[in-house]
Amino acid sequence: MIVIDSISDNIARVEFDGVFVEVPRSVLPADCKEGDVLGFMKLDNSEILKKGSDRLARMRAMSNSGGDIDL
Repeated sequence: MIVIDSISDNIARVEFDGVFVEVPRSVLPADCKEGDVLGFMKLDNSEILKKGSDRLARMRAMSNSGGDIDL
């Protein structure tokens, strides 16, 4: 669990497991405020990574240059 200790300008000070860390305000939910408690959720991104790898392979196969692709 993460507790938002303070928010000043574009920096938020959060407490995680007894350790205070400063993070950009932009990485927190838009509607959060001081004192809010945030949680973690573990996501399985294996399907997302596979789709990205498959897409990259298709793009390389279609490329005339056969070199690197700028995304």
